[in-house]
Amino acid sequence: MTNERASEYLDELRLSLELQDTHEDRIADVLRQVESHIADTHEDPYDSFGSPQDYAKQYAPSSAPIRFWPLVVASVLLAVAGGWFLSKGIIDLVGGRPLLWGIEPLWGVVVGALLLVAWVVVLTVAAQARRTRVQSGH
Repeated sequence: MTNERASEYLDELRLSLELQDTHEDRIADVLRQVESHIADTHEDPYDSFGSPQDYAKQYAPSSAPIRFWPLVVASVLLAVAGGWFLSKGIIDLVGGRPLLWGIEPLWGVVVGALLLVAWVVVLTVAAQARRTRVQSGH
């Protein structure tokens, strides 16, 4: 068994535990146990423990993997729409043209800026919620 293979296993195990919102102290403890077993026995961790994803489930059985899709979709929509409205509003404001359907370009700048602020708020709230979950061990 190579050190590279053990390192690969530990990296995959860490990621699997993090995705299940396992508490940081628990992650460190599980990784130490696996490292110790590998050092003592020189066995291949994939043979000893199975897949890192399956092994991680033992330590967070009630936790489902984080659902990123709603956050990703919201982020993409807010960032793209905000960026488009902001840039189109600025370009049309400088060019003296209406934005869409005769709307003043200044409204495009305002709407774009608000959408980008909303995007930052969504990401901040999601990051804070995850940090709180991880720190509380849930």
